[in-house]
Amino acid sequence: MPFFILTRYRIEYVLLDRVKALFLYPKTELDQIATIKKHILRIQSIEKLPVVLILDTMTRQRRQYFLDAHIPFVVENKQIYLPFLGVSLQERFDTENVLTMKLQPSAQVLFFYYIYKNENRLYMNDAIKALGFSAMTITRAMRQLVQTGIFFSKKDGVQKVLYATTERRELYHKMKPFLISPVRRKIYVRKENSNPKMVSAGNTALSVMSMLNPPRLNCYAIESNAGRDLQGTKRLLDDENQVCVELWKYDPQILTENDSVDPLSLALSYSDDKDERVEEAVEEVLNGLWRKLDDSRV
Repeated sequence: MPFFILTRYRIEYVLLDRVKALFLYPKTELDQIATIKKHILRIQSIEKLPVVLILDTMTRQRRQYFLDAHIPFVVENKQIYLPFLGVSLQERFDTENVLTMKLQPSAQVLFFYYIYKNENRLYMNDAIKALGFSAMTITRAMRQLVQTGIFFSKKDGVQKVLYATTERRELYHKMKPFLISPVRRKIYVRKENSNPKMVSAGNTALSVMSMLNPPRLNCYAIESNAGRDLQGTKRLLDDENQVCVELWKYDPQILTENDSVDPLSLALSYSDDKDERVEEAVEEVLNGLWRKLDDSRV
């Protein structure tokens, strides 16, 4: 074997379902696709065997280049592409800088709806009807969830299905780096200037769902576009005649089943709050949710 090949790869002979092949384990950073292809062709000219590249990670972009170049590869527990055996891909891959990604509001709503639905898989047609999003918006939201590497998608006939292999509590904690606070900003409006689309939020909702004492100043949430006509101030001027209104990045009424925001969105609205009493109350709300979901699956 040429020296430049041996310096780049560790080579093993393997037997795959009675088919002899060579596994290449890169010793250094991968070369460009054209160069890798030349290396594989050179090895095949010597050994007359299929050659498979063995990798630790695989990004979506690199996968497509490998497919276009017809380069067989294996990523342990994630993907396998062995065309000489008729074996194709699993839809799992590593995303570049995935932890820096934050969910779009629609993707977060879809994620929370998946948790509340409490089923092993979620049909996108059902999500469209329940959430009121367009098919295009739901498709984009599903793709972003799959991009995290925590969710997966497949087709059941003509329907798209979203699913995960993790139970709800652990799923929430795995997804936490991607989640956003639903609150865009807060304003303070006079009590008589209420809007029927407002629902209880903040400490008002938290005091209902936990042992936290009710606040002196009531708080409500409304989708930012729906609340753009509210006449309010940036600072609290009169706690007897004003209420706090959170302008949200998505409609808080989508996921709620009563007159308060949903528990997961409520928890995320406190992302930057370091008050220990609030943190304990939020944890109490989440633990109650997990118990409720566990009991409903018994």
